[in-house]
Amino acid sequence: MYSLASQMVVARPSLVTIPDLYGQGIQMLPAEVFLGSSFGGPFNILRFRYNAQKQTLRESAEDLLEVLHSIKPHTALEPCFFVTHGYGALVLRNRKHFDPSTGRTFARGLSWCQPTKAWRAHVARDELLTLQGVDLDMRLGKLPHLTRALIVAGTRAIPMPWTTRPVHDQLWDGQIAVAETQMPGEYRHVTVGAPHNLVMMHPATLLLLRDFLA
Repeated sequence: MYSLASQMVVARPSLVTIPDLYGQGIQMLPAEVFLGSSFGGPFNILRFRYNAQKQTLRESAEDLLEVLHSIKPHTALEPCFFVTHGYGALVLRNRKHFDPSTGRTFARGLSWCQPTKAWRAHVARDELLTLQGVDLDMRLGKLPHLTRALIVAGTRAIPMPWTTRPVHDQLWDGQIAVAETQMPGEYRHVTVGAPHNLVMMHPATLLLLRDFLA
């Protein structure tokens, strides 16, 4: 029989993954498998999924907050880690997750790829299109002081006949300019040679995640 102390020793740190608007988290699978293995962590992977077709940013954030409250008692001695992709970063950044009334910050280390300028997702898409970068930054605010953040941005564009952007522009990944991946506060910013939808599958990203979250 394990004592409570022994359970705490063998317990793996929790890592919550939050996907982009599209793909139902498929882009996150390589990172989830890697970080849940002995090569990348190992972390206890918790997959959070929101409903972009029906939920606003605030509603998705409230659902995430409930999940965090449910797992926090079991990880009281360890920080909770996050890996997000695209819109998932906005859900996490919602200042409601870091409400001072919760008594402590949920995250010590996290990583995400930049939000995408979505072109279909119903409620979430419509809300996102009404907010410019400055509006989002004012709404979401800065991350808590003790939170370490890594932003991984793609620089490889995919040919898209409906856009006027040149596909060889290395400061643009086909959906969003790298310059738009900045946010207020302190963080580490890295670029990899991949388009937005494949950033989470890129070997360089997986190694960056492993080293950053170690």
